[in-house]
Amino acid sequence: MSIRRKAIGMLAAATATAAAGLTVAGAPAAVAAPSATADAAAASVWRNIALTGTYTIRDDEGIFAAGTYCNGNVASEGWVNEVRSPSAWWETTCGGEIRVEKHVSAQTDATGGVMIYVTLRFYEGTNDTNTDLDAEYDFNRYVPAGQTSTVSEITLRNGENGGKDWAKLNLVLHNNR
Repeated sequence: MSIRRKAIGMLAAATATAAAGLTVAGAPAAVAAPSATADAAAASVWRNIALTGTYTIRDDEGIFAAGTYCNGNVASEGWVNEVRSPSAWWETTCGGEIRVEKHVSAQTDATGGVMIYVTLRFYEGTNDTNTDLDAEYDFNRYVPAGQTSTVSEITLRNGENGGKDWAKLNLVLHNNR
């Protein structure tokens, strides 16, 4: 094989290697830039949302004493984008027999607003890890970018004992920048 043919073959191999995104003799390979439409389609609107508030729970049949009251704060936050994905963000117990859970999912829109979906669940049984679901409340709210929305006095009641076991929640939904 002639030297000229060898040189042409080596040049062709180097060109193919560079086109594959590898470097030749330490020089950076030429890589095509992604298109603007691909960047726009892949762009994601991320928002930090928070749910804050207070709760009061009454356990009429508490293990330690009838009429146990529990009070506290609800606080949870997370980052969301346009893909709605659920998560359990908060739970609390009271009197050894009651558990209240808050399940949240959310998704953003192109303006940075967030649709927040909330499910509140009230469990009452022989312990606070029971699966005896006695009340459930679902709601959703649209919260524009940088704003809040208040949901006042949601009451979950156990219908099995005349409603003597209950939970009351006051929530504020935040769409932070």
